[in-house]
Amino acid sequence: MKVELVSKTVGVGKYEGLTSEEIISAIARHGVIKEDNGKLVKYLMTNKHWSPLDMINFTFEVETNRAIGRQWLRHSTLKPQEHSQRYSDRVLFESFELRLEDKVNRQSSTEVIAKVRFKDGISGTSTIKKADYEKYGDIGFEIVKHLERTRELYQKGIEMGIAKECMRNILPECTTSTLSFNGTLRSWLSFLNVRCDHHAQKEIVQLATLIGNALEEEMPNVFKSIDWRKGMFM
Repeated sequence: MKVELVSKTVGVGKYEGLTSEEIISAIARHGVIKEDNGKLVKYLMTNKHWSPLDMINFTFEVETNRAIGRQWLRHSTLKPQEHSQRYSDRVLFESFELRLEDKVNRQSSTEVIAKVRFKDGISGTSTIKKADYEKYGDIGFEIVKHLERTRELYQKGIEMGIAKECMRNILPECTTSTLSFNGTLRSWLSFLNVRCDHHAQKEIVQLATLIGNALEEEMPNVFKSIDWRKGMFM
């Protein structure tokens, strides 16, 4: 998994050279530029005046698997662009964990019993603790073999001349997908509010944390005033 900030709102004219925090503050003050170290933005958030936070945008490129990518698409205020498999011969798989189902919370999983890893997205291996092996056997290695066979079938079809848009139908959920998401600061805060919460899936929490870290670098005064890593601050 990988997250990269690829674009952000920058000021022009009298707003040129202002930080993201300063642009929000200046717009909220109807064009008055005043250095306040993020105090006005903090005030706006504390009092739930969210509309000025819609005035700046950030675009992130995200590399994850298809299953996690679909969860991002549920955030309707983020504008997505997924890199199409129709134009790429290369198929990579993301590493993932095998965790047990939570017996109470259907939204969650519990302990890790095995890890399926793909070096550079290609060479698959699996690790499992001895105690878990006695109970769950070679499940991780069976999955690796299944995925390797799927990749072989995909390549065979491509070599036969079958269109990529057809052969991609057999690719699994762990297939690497690259997506770009654009959203206002308000939208990203809403995303972090949900995806940093302890109910969210482990993998998307990790990605959301990378998003939050990048935004904190851009707006340190704003983000130091909220406990965004735990969600539920809006």
